[in-house]
Amino acid sequence: MNKKTKLILLLFILTLSNAYSQTYILPLDLAKRIFSKVKFTDIKKYCTGEYKGRPNGSDIDKTATLQFILLSQTDDKAIVAVTILDKSGKGLDTYLHFSKEKIWKANAFRALAMTGMIEGAKRELEQLSSKKVDSLIAISKKDTTSNSMFKSREDFDFQLGNLNLILALDSEIIDHFNKNKIEFERLKDIAFKNLDTIKADEERSIKLCKELENDYHKLFINSIETGGYELGNCINFSIGGMLDNTVGYLFVRDKKNVPVMNPSRIIMIREIGNGWYIYKTT
Repeated sequence: MNKKTKLILLLFILTLSNAYSQTYILPLDLAKRIFSKVKFTDIKKYCTGEYKGRPNGSDIDKTATLQFILLSQTDDKAIVAVTILDKSGKGLDTYLHFSKEKIWKANAFRALAMTGMIEGAKRELEQLSSKKVDSLIAISKKDTTSNSMFKSREDFDFQLGNLNLILALDSEIIDHFNKNKIEFERLKDIAFKNLDTIKADEERSIKLCKELENDYHKLFINSIETGGYELGNCINFSIGGMLDNTVGYLFVRDKKNVPVMNPSRIIMIREIGNGWYIYKTT
């Protein structure tokens, strides 16, 4: 073997060795390692920004089932949805945000915030008997100045259904859309006709389809809007939430106008298909 051949072989071995010695963990794999039931002893190496390594797999009940979905990945940012389910199938959707330095690192952990009051209101409505509901409706009809929680059976059904949808798992929110897709599409088409007569505002939300409130309330949608902070090029079927912590559906004509996820505002966007998405904000 001549010197030139030996040199080439040595360079090849060094390059191969260097490649294997580096750490190449993609965001989806890293999310699974962070929430693994086996302790991730090297976790600090993969943390940056506000995420300090908690919560992680050691914080999750050992009987829980976890599901992972890569929502988005670019050259330097990624978001992974982590769904945590108990034995009954009830659970919580959370979102790990990643950034790439020399390696991928988790920089923020998010979930829909301020749900305690919503859960309390949901329990309160569920505990009302049918007779009590009718009684409260009768009182509100007699006294229009009262601050009744609801003024008709349809109003009661909307409020309870809306609270349930806000608190639902992402997969359940998608199922609700698919079951009512024809009606969502009809309302979206009318919303675009409304939009043709107004000018969207990137800073301020503009209500659409106001005359169809009864129709979209049947879908447990609180409002149909366009414009607003970071959602300006979308038709927003808002379900609701508390303050800026909201959930809803988006329709976007052109995929390039899909809002960009970030830990400080739009914490999750998940594609349903044919221009439709679900989203959550904080």
